[in-house]
Amino acid sequence: MHNVAKSNYTKTYRQKMITIEKKENKPLLGREEIYAISQDKVTPSMASVKEELAGLLKKDKELIIVKKVESKFGVQEAEIKAYVYDSQEALKNFEPKKKEKKTAAEKKE
Repeated sequence: MHNVAKSNYTKTYRQKMITIEKKENKPLLGREEIYAISQDKVTPSMASVKEELAGLLKKDKELIIVKKVESKFGVQEAEIKAYVYDSQEALKNFEPKKKEKKTAAEKKE
């Protein structure tokens, strides 16, 4: 065992724990649907879930779309639903496009 000197200054590190509960392969859509649970004191952000899943699944984070991160009151768990696409083309075909703001020139016409 290592002797660790105790001090008044302590650092706390947040450890993220995501457990993949279920994977559904959808070959016609070119994606895998991931259902997972995060056991953390705080509901994780979609960006942190995306990075964590990319590390767990060893996939490019650009191909991961997090659909839902939902927690219930009084429970230190969050339900996660995410899509992991096989290719960029499949992602473009099936994911809705983000709404773009109209420019002033388009509004005049």
